[in-house]
Amino acid sequence: MSSTRVAATSSTGLVRTRNEDSAYVGRWLLAVADGMGGHAAGDVASATVIEAIRRFDIQAGEPQDLTSLLGDGVRDANAQLADKVRANPELTSMGSTLTAMLLSGRHVAIAHIGDSRAYRLRDGAFTMLTEDHVVGKLVADPKPAEISEHLVRFLDARPGWSPDLTLRTVLPGDRYLICSDGLSSFVDAGPIRNVLARTADLDQAVADLVALAYNAGAPDNVTVIAAEMPDGEWHERPGSPLILGSAADVAALP
Repeated sequence: MSSTRVAATSSTGLVRTRNEDSAYVGRWLLAVADGMGGHAAGDVASATVIEAIRRFDIQAGEPQDLTSLLGDGVRDANAQLADKVRANPELTSMGSTLTAMLLSGRHVAIAHIGDSRAYRLRDGAFTMLTEDHVVGKLVADPKPAEISEHLVRFLDARPGWSPDLTLRTVLPGDRYLICSDGLSSFVDAGPIRNVLARTADLDQAVADLVALAYNAGAPDNVTVIAAEMPDGEWHERPGSPLILGSAADVAALP
């Protein structure tokens, strides 16, 4: 049986003084949250979202359960943000994106809200699996200020936000990527695809992707998760979860 392979990393970048991204790699769940630039306590927001969604790192009984579980996880994450705001009104303006995958067997569910992204590499074809929730779909080399100003859907403790939820079938050899916009806003899809397609070792691939962001000036935090299913099935990832970015810092969870 071919084993599932996963690699992940998170970097502050060259300009920011703190990492407002958070990420989680668990047994069945992969997730990236990007604290909103220009919002109060973005690091607290992304860490709170990851802390909430990781509780849904469980095996689904049926494929349709994957999307139900992820939908519940996103609602719980927003509720946790609301709890923090009630406890500390100074956090009222905080917000976070979230892109998460819940996998089981030959299926992957994707929950997405904001402008982090999920991609799939299949037989050389590189496909964006999410849609940026920005005014006018500013996906062509957007500037950070534009993203902050025009992002129209994200988690910020207010009721009513809902993620895009999709269910997809995994095929042998698929590679999946989740990244914060610190990569996708400053590096074109072509170079990202080339790294995933040409680099056999996933640890090296995520390192090379971060290097691309650094070569572009890395003005934002950069977080990347890459996963590969050689036999077309997700097998429970062994070992302890990986928690990255601000979620790894207990101090970011007041």
